[in-house]
Amino acid sequence: MPSNGTGDDGERFGERFADFLDSIGLEELTDDYREEHRSAESTLETAFGDATDLSETPHVAEVNRVNEHRDGGDVVVPVVPVVFEEPGEPARQRVYEVVGTVLAAVHPVFDEADCHVRHYDVQFAYADEREERVVYRRVTVDTDLAGRALTDATFDAMALARAVQEGDDGDDGVPPVDFQRFDARSASAGSYAGGHAAVHAAAVAASSGAAASCASSAAAGAGAGGAPGC
Repeated sequence: MPSNGTGDDGERFGERFADFLDSIGLEELTDDYREEHRSAESTLETAFGDATDLSETPHVAEVNRVNEHRDGGDVVVPVVPVVFEEPGEPARQRVYEVVGTVLAAVHPVFDEADCHVRHYDVQFAYADEREERVVYRRVTVDTDLAGRALTDATFDAMALARAVQEGDDGDDGVPPVDFQRFDARSASAGSYAGGHAAVHAAAVAASSGAAASCASSAAAGAGAGGAPGC
C-alpha cells in the first residue's frame, strides 16, 4: 500500500518543480505516495539518462487522488510531464517510445504497491515550429494496456501507439487517449486539482529548450500583468 515517505541535475529539477507546485498549492498531492514517487523517479532517471531530445528527465509530478475505491483506498492517476527540447511536433514513434519507457518505469512501482491506478497520464510540451507558443498534448494509458505493453515482447512503440489509437473513443476523460492536444493552463481541461496541468509547471521549471523559453516568457508576462502569450 502507499507509504508516506536520483543524478544531481534531476534532483535539482525535482526541487525546482516541487517549489513551483508548492507555490500553486499542488505539492501536497503526492504526500501519501512518497515511496512510490521516489522509486519511480529513480527508474526514470536511469531510463532517460542519455536522452538528448528532452529538456529535463521526466519526473512523476503528481499522484492525484481522483476517487475512493470500494475498499477505502485511493484511486489515483500518476502524472509524468515530458518537455521536448526542440520546436516542432515530435515524431509519433518517439512519442510512444517515451510513453513506453515511462510505463516501464512507473507501472511496476504502483502495481507492486497494490495502488488502485485509474490510468497513467503522460503529458507533453513542445514549442511550435515558429517558437511562438507551447503546444500541450497528453497520452493516457490504463493499467491493463500498460501491463500488456510490458509483458508482450512483440509490443513495441508503434504497437502501443496503434493500441492507444484503436482504444481512444474520443472522450478525453476515459483512457486510452491518443496524443490529444489540451489546454494545460485550464482548470477544467488541464489538471486534476483545479489549477494548471503538471506539464505547464514542468515547462516553466525546465532549464533549457524552446518550450521552456516560451513558457517562462509567458509566465513572466502574465505575472507582470501582460497577456498570457504562449
